[in-house]
Amino acid sequence: MKKLVLIALLFTAIQIQANSAVSVDRTTTKEYLINNGYSKQISDSVNVSKARALGEEYYTEDELKLLRDSKPKKFWRRLYNYFDPAAEDYSFYHHDTRFEPHYTDL
Repeated sequence: MKKLVLIALLFTAIQIQANSAVSVDRTTTKEYLINNGYSKQISDSVNVSKARALGEEYYTEDELKLLRDSKPKKFWRRLYNYFDPAAEDYSFYHHDTRFEPHYTDL
């Protein structure tokens, strides 16, 4: 019986060491976060924070799709986003902090 408990503790200790060997860079990748149950928005937010810390620009897939739209479509989307405060315009990720109030703070 003691040997069985010892073997079970050994296998548990081996698994703990294997899980602790994952680096921070690997745990903050988009694929790792989505595969471990986090949402797409959380993975985008983590990658935006990482890019800000490194001084880089980061755009999500949805933002890149919106940037490639034609000018009339961009105009109508911006007009719709102005009148509908619940519409997603991705300004949360790229919002510059200002000390004075601005109409984009609404």
